[in-house]
Amino acid sequence: MRIVSSNLFRKNQCSKKFTFREYRTGNCVSGIIAAILFVCAASPATSLAMENVTDAGLPVITGYGEGLFRVGELLYRDDFEHLNHWRFQIQPSNHDSDPEIHNRDGKLDIYMPGRGATVWFQHKISGPVAITYKVKASTLRMQAPWVVPRDVNTFWHASDPETPWDIFDDRVYTGAFPTYHRQQGYYASMGGRDNTTTRLRRYPRTADGLPVEHISLTHRDEQEAFLIRPDVEHTIQLVAYHDVIQYIVDGEVFYEIREGDTVMLEMPDGSQEEAVYCLERFPAFTEGWFGFRMVRSHHIYSNFRVYRLEPDK
Repeated sequence: MRIVSSNLFRKNQCSKKFTFREYRTGNCVSGIIAAILFVCAASPATSLAMENVTDAGLPVITGYGEGLFRVGELLYRDDFEHLNHWRFQIQPSNHDSDPEIHNRDGKLDIYMPGRGATVWFQHKISGPVAITYKVKASTLRMQAPWVVPRDVNTFWHASDPETPWDIFDDRVYTGAFPTYHRQQGYYASMGGRDNTTTRLRRYPRTADGLPVEHISLTHRDEQEAFLIRPDVEHTIQLVAYHDVIQYIVDGEVFYEIREGDTVMLEMPDGSQEEAVYCLERFPAFTEGWFGFRMVRSHHIYSNFRVYRLEPDK
């Protein structure tokens, strides 16, 4: 069983590369060693709010956001100078190649062969916000089918339904995708299923181990304009503003919903039904955690920002 320890990313570590190696007995993983290469003894805390944001640009106001809200203060900023603010959950795997995590030159470079991973920003994000970041699905180290351009995915306003901060419990949330189906929050995916699907969901997908109905928007599937462009840097923007939820890529609205919209539900038996999106039935999630999500891919992240959204007066 793989467990990524929170001790790996405590303050005063300036870790530039993490290589995870598994020691196996037959086909069973019997242990794990994280070899950490330090290039300095200490580093300043990541800037969580700064005034100069011209390098990343402000979130775009488009679609349902026009006339509804404006961009307020910068709440969080992370350029991956170190990884003190991030928690890694990596799926156990018997794959021969090891995952690698680098933070350098303002980028977080994650190579994840043959397994999935979720990378949580450890600060809870509350209230109406726009979250932005840049990401490139690299082909530099392709190893098909174990590493391919796919699954630029994200959780936001996510939490455990019983004890919110248990989202960091590696015994429950293991890096394997199905273990996250019980959490609540919003989920966006570009390039799933080997870069053929692009979707927006409102979690949970399961309760007590059984499928439950949930909002599942899938009509962008198999449309090239809404899929990953390998080796091209995409700008992702996620909005949670009361009932308004948006998934925006490179300034274009991929999905958005607001109260009163007709949405598609995925039912427990896998079928789809139409429903009206209303807060009585689908309450807005007003706080939780943000996470990068990936599987069998090589992603390079940069320019992570979180902005307050305020009413447009």
